[in-house]
Amino acid sequence: MAYSYDEILERMENKYFELTGHEAEECGDIGIRLKLLAGELYSLGSNFDWLKRQLLFTTATGEQLDMYAMQRGIKRIRGNKSSGELFIVLDTALDYEMEIPEGTVCTTADGGLNFIIDKATKVTKGSVRTICHACAEHTGKKYNVAKNTITTMVTYFSAGMYIENGTAFTGGTDDETDEELRKRIEATYRNISNGANAAYYRRLAESVDGVQSSAVVESSTGEEGATIYVAGRGAVCSGSCISKVYKIIEEGRCIGHKIRVVNAGTALYNVDVGISVKSGYDSQEVMENVRNSIINYFNALNVGQGVILAEIGCALMNTDGVENYVFNNMQDKSAAESVLIIIGNLTVNTM
Repeated sequence: MAYSYDEILERMENKYFELTGHEAEECGDIGIRLKLLAGELYSLGSNFDWLKRQLLFTTATGEQLDMYAMQRGIKRIRGNKSSGELFIVLDTALDYEMEIPEGTVCTTADGGLNFIIDKATKVTKGSVRTICHACAEHTGKKYNVAKNTITTMVTYFSAGMYIENGTAFTGGTDDETDEELRKRIEATYRNISNGANAAYYRRLAESVDGVQSSAVVESSTGEEGATIYVAGRGAVCSGSCISKVYKIIEEGRCIGHKIRVVNAGTALYNVDVGISVKSGYDSQEVMENVRNSIINYFNALNVGQGVILAEIGCALMNTDGVENYVFNNMQDKSAAESVLIIIGNLTVNTM
């Protein structure tokens, strides 16, 4: 905005003095009126500035950027919820069967992150423990918590009951950021869909839920056709997902084009990392968080995208508690255009 609130007020007060020869008293009627008007003018100017930023996708944000994406036939990639298993242990065995209902809320020690039991489970008569599956209340990486951090049951009577996650909760990812979505919108202008090219078929394939990325390989025999390789998040797509992609491609393909839809090939990449832990941090917890960071990196890879060690290193240094790291027998790896690189053996040790 061209002027701040103080600048607007100062200009108004100076103009009032110029016209009247008197200063507007701060607590007087005129002084209060000028302050109120300056506030409204500043608010109006801020709204105009916001509106100008939304006029182009290069500066638009939030919901307005989502609308620009819709015009290009794409949508923001939503995050996933982390999930894992909870161990429920009773102090003493019961002489009756007790059910832990679906929807029961559990939380971390500080109450900051909630997790929902997504399937009812029972503690059988005479038993003192059971295992249930739970998922995060919301999407996001912050719900990828280390083991033994979910300790309290919120919505169920829990006296004499002990709860913990024996393993880490993983799989949580954040929504696509504005900048990430903006880059994909830009790509649609560089690779314009004309109803027959690769960009057109990729857009159709990636409109199906469960498909994170795709690649189109033209036929090498000279025929008017291509093979579409699809993949999900860090894994190949299910058979039903492939069928949905094929159906939408068949409905939208050009006459005479022969289109095949198959899962992308996969290539394993083994990770062996040594880390040093900052003073005051629990090494086991940090190593678990490092594993989650590495898994999330590979889950975000698309078909044909290679592994870049510098990017993994950035993810490691952004993991709370990591002071330094070293890669053991690892190097950058490129991928063929029809291949998805997925994580193989994952080893994390302290240096």
